[in-house]
Amino acid sequence: MTAHPFVLTSLERVSLAEQAVQSLLKYIEQERLAPGAPLPGEGRLAETLGVSRPVVREALRTLKGMGVVDIANGKSPTVRRDLDVTALGIYFSRALQVLDNSTEELMDVRAALEGRAAMLAAARRLPAQTERMSALIVRMQTCLRDPAAYAALDTDLHVEIARASGNPLLWQMIGSIRASLESLSRQGMERRKTDESLQQVQDGHAELVARICEGDVAGAGASMQAHMDVALRALTRV
Repeated sequence: MTAHPFVLTSLERVSLAEQAVQSLLKYIEQERLAPGAPLPGEGRLAETLGVSRPVVREALRTLKGMGVVDIANGKSPTVRRDLDVTALGIYFSRALQVLDNSTEELMDVRAALEGRAAMLAAARRLPAQTERMSALIVRMQTCLRDPAAYAALDTDLHVEIARASGNPLLWQMIGSIRASLESLSRQGMERRKTDESLQQVQDGHAELVARICEGDVAGAGASMQAHMDVALRALTRV
């Protein structure tokens, strides 16, 4: 038997700009820079990092693209005030396309995050939030035969529940994957062919919102878990 040659590919060296990005991220973290805090000017950064100004500019552009800093003409870069979770949303959308078992794994993540969000929402919900949830349930009932419309409303509901949790990190994280949530919801609705199976989904959402509105913390968590289990079975059924 002829042995196949073992081929090693050459390793690419990390660019100076990439090293500068990592150094600046570490600086922001170690200094605990608050949102809006300025970074040193471009010249100072170049001198401190021991690189050229173009390298610093490239690093700052990368950090801006990552949603870490804001850059205004003629001013020093500042730590971004608002969270930008676009990159997280792109990651999850891409994961659904390329990773094995990604649907099951994303549903596991959702069950953990959204189960907690539902329980917190039951404890902390505001009247305006329960009104919005209830209004979404009414609209969803009218769209059972329209997978795209139902999925959009379904996603709005899950994000609203996360908002009602009162935990901004939960809300941001769940909101960041809304495109993936909507895609999965639409797939699930398209797989259901009978009025009974479609109504089962709607009844699960209605029960979940009812538990939240009643302030039933344990019931809300259980309803969300049951909803996730039903959704996963529909998505993975051959």
